[in-house]
Amino acid sequence: MKTTRIRKLLQTVGRALSLVWQSAPRYTVYQGVLATLQALLPLLSLYAVKRAVDAATAVVAAGGASSERGLRAIMETSEAREVVFWLVAGACALAAQAVLRALASWIAEQHAMAVSDQVYRQLHHKLLEIDLAFFEDSSAQDRLHLIQGEAMTQPVRALGSLVQVVYSVVALVGVLILLATVHPLVPLVVALSGMPLLYVRLRRGRRLFVWRQTQAPMEREAGYFHHLLTDGGYARELRLYGHGAYLRGRFELIRSKLRNARLWWRRYLLTRELLVQALTLMILALVMLWLTGRLLTGLLTLGGLVMAVQAVQRGQGQVGALAATVADIYQSALFFRSYEELLELPVTIAAPQVCAPLPVKLREGVVFEDVSFAYPGTERLVLRNLSFSLRPGERLALVGSNGSGKSTVVKLLARLYDPVGGRILIDGRDLREFDPLAWRQRLGVMFQDFGRYQLTVRDNIYIGHPCEDTSPAVIEEAVETAGLGEAVAAWPQGLETLLGRWLHKGSEPSVGQWQRIALARALVRNADLLLLDEPASAMDAAGRRDLVERLSALTDGRMALVVSHRMELVTWADRIVVLADGEMVESDTAANLVARGGEFARLFCGQPERVNDGKTS
Repeated sequence: MKTTRIRKLLQTVGRALSLVWQSAPRYTVYQGVLATLQALLPLLSLYAVKRAVDAATAVVAAGGASSERGLRAIMETSEAREVVFWLVAGACALAAQAVLRALASWIAEQHAMAVSDQVYRQLHHKLLEIDLAFFEDSSAQDRLHLIQGEAMTQPVRALGSLVQVVYSVVALVGVLILLATVHPLVPLVVALSGMPLLYVRLRRGRRLFVWRQTQAPMEREAGYFHHLLTDGGYARELRLYGHGAYLRGRFELIRSKLRNARLWWRRYLLTRELLVQALTLMILALVMLWLTGRLLTGLLTLGGLVMAVQAVQRGQGQVGALAATVADIYQSALFFRSYEELLELPVTIAAPQVCAPLPVKLREGVVFEDVSFAYPGTERLVLRNLSFSLRPGERLALVGSNGSGKSTVVKLLARLYDPVGGRILIDGRDLREFDPLAWRQRLGVMFQDFGRYQLTVRDNIYIGHPCEDTSPAVIEEAVETAGLGEAVAAWPQGLETLLGRWLHKGSEPSVGQWQRIALARALVRNADLLLLDEPASAMDAAGRRDLVERLSALTDGRMALVVSHRMELVTWADRIVVLADGEMVESDTAANLVARGGEFARLFCGQPERVNDGKTS
C-alpha cells in the first residue's frame, strides 16, 4: 500500500515538474543553473576560510620564531601571500553569491508568474468545458474551493521547492565532501540527524492536506456569509429587515470554529517540531565537542576546526531545509493530485465520436419522447415520461407551479444535461447524436437567473454571440428588438456605458433593464429556436405588452419556447403545455384551457388579465 502511494506521489511530482517545464523551459534551465552555482559558492567560501586560517597560523608561527621581522618582510613570505589570496577568493565568492541571489530572484519571479498563468489557463479551460452538474454539486464546489485557494500559491511554492531541492542537494553533497576530509563519520552523523525532521514534516504535509479538506466546507460557508454582509445586492434588505446581526453571528460562529481548528493545528506542529529541533541541537553539540577534542589532541588544525564547525552548521541547516522542502513538495504533490483529478474529470455532455450533421433548416421540429430526468446525485425525478412537440414556426408556452420542471426543460433543450430516460428528437434524430456546441449555436437562450456582467452595454450584448459576424448593426438591432433603445439613449455613453458598480463607477440598470439586456443577448444570434425562461418577470404590464409585440414580429417563422407566469406571454403562444410535478397534465390554447377549468385555469384565472380567444384584454 505504501509502495503504491509512493509511486503515485513520484508520478505526481513528475507531472508537476512537467508543468514547470512546459510553462517556461528557458526559465527552468536558468533556475537550475543558478541554484547549482549558489549552492557551490558558499562551499568555496568555507574552503577559502580554512586555507586562510591555516596559512595565517603558519605566518604567526613563523613570526613568533623571528620577532625582529617587520610587516613588509612577513608580507613577502609565501604563507602571507596565500592568506591574502584566499581572503580575496572568499570575498569574491561572497560578492558573486549576492549577485547571483539577486539574479535568481528576478528569474524566479518571472518563472513563478509563467507557472501560475499556465495553471490558470488549464483550470479555466477545464471549467469552461466541464458539465454544468459540477457547479450544482456542493461536494464538487468544496473541492473547487480548495483548488482555487491553492491555485495561485501552490504551483509557485512547488516551483520554489524544486529549485530549493537542487540547491540543498548540491550544497549538502558539497558540505559532506568537506566534512569527509575531517573524518568519515562526521558526514554520516550530519546526514542521519535530519531523518527525524524529515519524518515529522512528511507526516505534517499529509495531515495538513487532509485538515485543509475538512476545513473547506466551513471556509466556503464563512465566505458566503461574508458575501451577504459585504455585497451591495443585499444591503437594502439588511437595512430593511435588520438581520445583519444574525448573519454576522453566523459568520463569527463559523470563524470561531475555524480559528480553534487552526490553533489546534499550530500547537500540534510546534510541539513535535520543538522536540525534533532539541534532538538535532544535542547531536550538533556532541559533534562540536568531539571536533574540539580532535583539535586538542593535534588531529585537527585550527583552520580545519573552523571549516568543520561552519560546515556542520551549514550541513544541518541544509538537511533541515531539504527535509522541509521534501515535505513541501509532498504537500504540493497532494494539491497537484487534486488538481489533476479535476482536470481529468470526464465530460459527459460531449460530442459523439461521429457527429450527425445538423439540418440546415429544421423541418420536423423538436419532440420530447417520454423524457425523464433527475439531477445528478439525487433520486427524485424532476421530469417523468414527458412528451410534447414543438413544430417549426410554432410558439409554445410552458407553464406550471414552481418546481414543476419548466426550467429543467430549457436546460435539457440547451443540452446542459441529458435525460436519464427517453429521448429529445431534433428532426427525428436523438439530440445526443449532434455536437452540443454546434447545437447551442442554433439557440437563443435567456435563463431566469441571467448574468449581469460588469461590462459595457455593447459587450453585455456582444457576448451572446462573440464572433466576427456580430457587427455593430446586429447589436443595435438586438437593442431595438429587446426594447432597450430609450434606455441606451439615456445612459451617459450609450452602448459604451459601463454597467454595474462592482468593478467601476458605472451605471446601474434597473432589474427590468437588466432583463432586457439579457433578452438582447439572447436575440443577437440569428437562432432557429428561442428559449426564454421568464423573460418578463421584472417588467410592468406595459413592458410585458411591449415585449409581446416585439417577440411576435421577431418569432415570425421561428420556433420559440417561453416559460412564464405572466398572462401576456402565455397567451402570446400558439399552444400551451401545463406541467405538474414533472408531468404534462394539459396541452391546448389558452382559451380552451381556461374553458376546461383544469390546472391552467387554477393558475391563471386569478390574474387581472382576462383570456379571450387567446388574447388579453
